[in-house]
Amino acid sequence: MDLLITLFTIDTLVKIGFGTIIGICLGLTGVGGGVLIIPILQVIFGMHIVMAVGTASLISTFVKITAGISHIRAGNVDWCSLKWMLLGSVPATLITTEIIMYLNETPSTQIIISHVIEVAVIIIMIFALYTMYKKYVSVETVFKDKVYSSRMAVSSGVTCGSVLGATGVGGGVLLLPAFNTLLGLSIKKSIGSSIVMALVLSALTALNYSKGGQSDILTAILISLGSFFGVPVSIRFLTKLSDKKIYLITMIIIFISLLMMFL
Repeated sequence: MDLLITLFTIDTLVKIGFGTIIGICLGLTGVGGGVLIIPILQVIFGMHIVMAVGTASLISTFVKITAGISHIRAGNVDWCSLKWMLLGSVPATLITTEIIMYLNETPSTQIIISHVIEVAVIIIMIFALYTMYKKYVSVETVFKDKVYSSRMAVSSGVTCGSVLGATGVGGGVLLLPAFNTLLGLSIKKSIGSSIVMALVLSALTALNYSKGGQSDILTAILISLGSFFGVPVSIRFLTKLSDKKIYLITMIIIFISLLMMFL
């Protein structure tokens, strides 16, 4: 009995510790949802990919409540672009998660779905790493907002919502580049806007995956608890970092996550 209590305590502390790291990464870069949580759940805690996506979406929802509120208070959210992005992403997320849950219930398609999700996550990470690198080497001292169309924002939302619904990945590696590169928001505005949008989409994804039994609620709660300590700390440091340093930190986090996915 003492051994079981000790193991449970160690397991709890490990999950809370990883949650703190995730919270710091999320607050600093907007990356830390699916892109970081899914590899950790697979490599460290041995979860199946579909269960990892469902649990990561639940964690992302809990974590981004704190992060979203912090960025809203800091004025790091562009509500106009966020409105159009959500208009396209919400229905796309709902439809995609329903399709994944349906296919996952059939043994003949479970393995195919698992491999497709894993490959999709890796491709998204590589794309995000390339996008962040281009921004890192070309970042300007003075940032000027671009003019974007509502149609571009809605179509970007559809793409991001579909990918996030299928893979649990998208907050930092898709939404962030979409706001920053396609819509032309500053990196700090992009981080805040992507976190608030990812909060909504992660909640929808988590709801559908949880209904299908594909989420570990206890693990999600413990990791989320740790993140509540990390997010406020990172928000304080964010104001002191230049755009170039934020891009560099983001690339490092994505690269580490990519290595974990290959494991």
